[in-house]
Amino acid sequence: MNDVMSQLKENKFTEKPPIDNPAEERFASDWGKLLGKSGRADWELLLDIFVELSFPVEEGQSENPAFLAALKRGELPCERKDAWMPVMPEGIRVYLHPTPAGRLPVIECEADEDFIRLHRSIVCRCEPKPVPDSRGATIVKNYNNWARVNMNRSADGAIPKDPSLYRDYIALLSHRYYSGVDPEAFGMAPDDWHKKSLIIRREHESAHYMTQRFYNSAKNEIHDEIIADFMGLTATLGEYDPVKFLTFLGLENAAQFRKGGRLEIYLGGAETESGEFDRLCETVRNAARNISGFYKESGEDRMQTFHALCRTSVADMAEGKFDCGRRN
Repeated sequence: MNDVMSQLKENKFTEKPPIDNPAEERFASDWGKLLGKSGRADWELLLDIFVELSFPVEEGQSENPAFLAALKRGELPCERKDAWMPVMPEGIRVYLHPTPAGRLPVIECEADEDFIRLHRSIVCRCEPKPVPDSRGATIVKNYNNWARVNMNRSADGAIPKDPSLYRDYIALLSHRYYSGVDPEAFGMAPDDWHKKSLIIRREHESAHYMTQRFYNSAKNEIHDEIIADFMGLTATLGEYDPVKFLTFLGLENAAQFRKGGRLEIYLGGAETESGEFDRLCETVRNAARNISGFYKESGEDRMQTFHALCRTSVADMAEGKFDCGRRN
């Protein structure tokens, strides 16, 4: 718990000089070319990009020599009988999503089984690890894309030496309710909450990409989640509702933490029944309330608030102290 509490006081986004206007990364144009190929379903393109999808998900797969060869050298099995076939092929969408830091490749899965399989294959290296209901998306960082390796080989067939020619950032999205929260919690119809959940999720993952591009950091920590949920909520609803944010984390009840809330993901197994955990929860609650006020005072300027949140520690947010030095 001490490590988690220290995250609230630290600010990794200010450890390096920020980048004012990051240029779009090379992978965006390359994905545009891959997506432009005619006569192929979106899911078929994924088999070329992710070598993991040629292997089954099973215990010990991450140590399989053939699997490791595929990751390191792009060598696929002669027979791809175990290659992924989506449960809902028409529910797989692959596209480029615009962000202030450049276009981001997005993979969207309508069927939950397809999202779980892709998450286990790509993120868990084909190990059958659990995917909790509260996890509905992930950002895949620095992925070695073998479709781009082959696209950018030199004339003699050599693998490109420049990592920008084959390493990608990719957002993987499900159609789950956001943070595993049912629509009844917000008085919404299921279809409406499904649509809003997808937009929040896409903007949330885009925000993680933005912090990496502008501030050289994107981590699975509470500070990052506060920023990303702010961007998701304001893009979807036009306002920042601290109650919804706290509900996503499991903190909607001021008296106690709701088990299964997304906050558990960022605790690293730390105890949730202690005075220190209670102080952490209260800090996050106060930060959310103060963000709401700060955003209104900014004239609901999303990018100004985004940069202020990046430059302000969670502990300072909880005290209403926001760094307004950056106003891009």
